[in-house]
Amino acid sequence: HIVKDTIKGIFLGFTIMLLGFSILYFTKQIQIQKLDFNLNFLLQGFLLFVFVAIAEEVLVRGYILKNLLASFNNLTALLISAVFFSILHLGNPHMSFFSFIQLFVAGILLGIPYIITRKLWFSIALHFSWNFFQGTIFGFSVSGIQHYSIIETKFHTATIWNGGDFGFEGSLLCLLFQTI
Repeated sequence: HIVKDTIKGIFLGFTIMLLGFSILYFTKQIQIQKLDFNLNFLLQGFLLFVFVAIAEEVLVRGYILKNLLASFNNLTALLISAVFFSILHLGNPHMSFFSFIQLFVAGILLGIPYIITRKLWFSIALHFSWNFFQGTIFGFSVSGIQHYSIIETKFHTATIWNGGDFGFEGSLLCLLFQTI
């Protein structure tokens, strides 16, 4: 299941980011400034987001959620681990109450596959692809942190739809996709 779960996770993260980018672009919430392909920076972004996904998933889902499941029912354990996931990001730039809620929902989204399978592969792959395509490909900030991106975007006005400086994760559109 490792390969299957990894492919599914990467595909889902890519699909969500592509749909979000497309909707925001065609509704003029974001504009493309320029394209900047740099293989070195692309590989650095790839490695960074692989590391972040593995580290955060092993800590939050593989350790914290796993241990909470030994003491609480699935829902309680999931909610507590999702709060912890949000708290991990409190120091990020441009953090707001809404982005905290968004990260909480992301914690639920990433925790459900672990509860069902007791494996981290899907969650790691989804977390990686979500961050990598969001930041390194489509030009959004990732949890408030700006990185190199092939597509450099900007917005005229920060709105609840484009997520402002926090990035796509701070948008109402992201909340809609996570809920679906």
